[in-house]
Amino acid sequence: MNKKIILGITLFSMFFGAGNLIFAPSLGVQAGSQVWPALAGMLITSVAMPVLAICIIAPYGTASHMISRISKPLGPIFMTLVYLLIGPCIAIPRTASTALEMWQWMLPASWMRIMAVFLFFGVAWCMAVRPGKLKDILGKVMGPILLLLILFVCVPLLAGPEDVAASTGAFSTAPFMTGLNEGYQTMDILAAFCFGILITTSIQKMKLSNPRKSLAVAALWAGVLLCAVYILLAISCARSSASLQAYSNGAQILSAAAIQTWGSFGQILSGMIFLVACLNVCSGLLACCSKYFEETFGKFSYRSWLILFTLCGAITACTGLDSILSWSGTLLSLICPIAVVILVVGLFHTLKDKGAHQKEQNLISPVSASTESENPVSE
Repeated sequence: MNKKIILGITLFSMFFGAGNLIFAPSLGVQAGSQVWPALAGMLITSVAMPVLAICIIAPYGTASHMISRISKPLGPIFMTLVYLLIGPCIAIPRTASTALEMWQWMLPASWMRIMAVFLFFGVAWCMAVRPGKLKDILGKVMGPILLLLILFVCVPLLAGPEDVAASTGAFSTAPFMTGLNEGYQTMDILAAFCFGILITTSIQKMKLSNPRKSLAVAALWAGVLLCAVYILLAISCARSSASLQAYSNGAQILSAAAIQTWGSFGQILSGMIFLVACLNVCSGLLACCSKYFEETFGKFSYRSWLILFTLCGAITACTGLDSILSWSGTLLSLICPIAVVILVVGLFHTLKDKGAHQKEQNLISPVSASTESENPVSE
């Protein structure tokens, strides 16, 4: 398989977690007959913006380098805050709690749930312990497994009879703008700031000739996959929206859709989809956070940071996740617009540098031509 495609699947696997998994089915069912305009809005903020963010960051190598170009003190401060919020404070513990919520029917006792959380983080730690190998785990194994499981649920729905309901709520009056807002809620634009560091490490290990171009190409492949999966989930659930509107959230909708096509096995199938998606994101976030803190602060090794973040994630998932989400979610929503402004400024600097370089080339070319004419080569 092409190395850049493997990197693209790796990046897709790190982006596509439980939060992303529930938005598209929920949008499909609520939008119903208005699914296409709603989906168009969602794809702009949940796919185009994160991919564009990585492409803007690519010339700088990492987001920290880009922000430091704007303001040196701002780079480590902003990125440390982002890594902590989408890492051990919110996303890392939430991956475990969301994945295991789908298996509650198998975990009746509280001690069983705690054991399951630590087992989940043990597996995620094993996946992330060698960051250079994570591209092989996610890009060649876990990513394709996730895609295959999603196809098992969606293809029978697409092949089955159509039962589309009318759109409900805000989707009935402003489907495009509602979809735009739904996609923004994934906050993948912040994840784009963080994932570049791990993909850059993988590119170095693979010894690709143009690292910055390879990062941008990997982002484009990830965008294609994200777009395809969002469309598949939204359209397949919209086709059965009349029978699925009774369910209140995307997790319930996806589980009901799986049971509708596969019977009791559908519950296991939907549980596996959430488990694989959450393991992918958790291992990716653990690796990215550990790599960033190792490079930025340098006091501890990558494995020391990895152990710390793994334990913090497990303990938070077992105890204080709700209290942290109550304030950190608001903080994340405030940081997102700041990230957009930083990207615009970063793009401006890139274009400015290219313009200055082109101007310099234009000045050099006539001088070179003049020198050659004054000193002709004699034969």
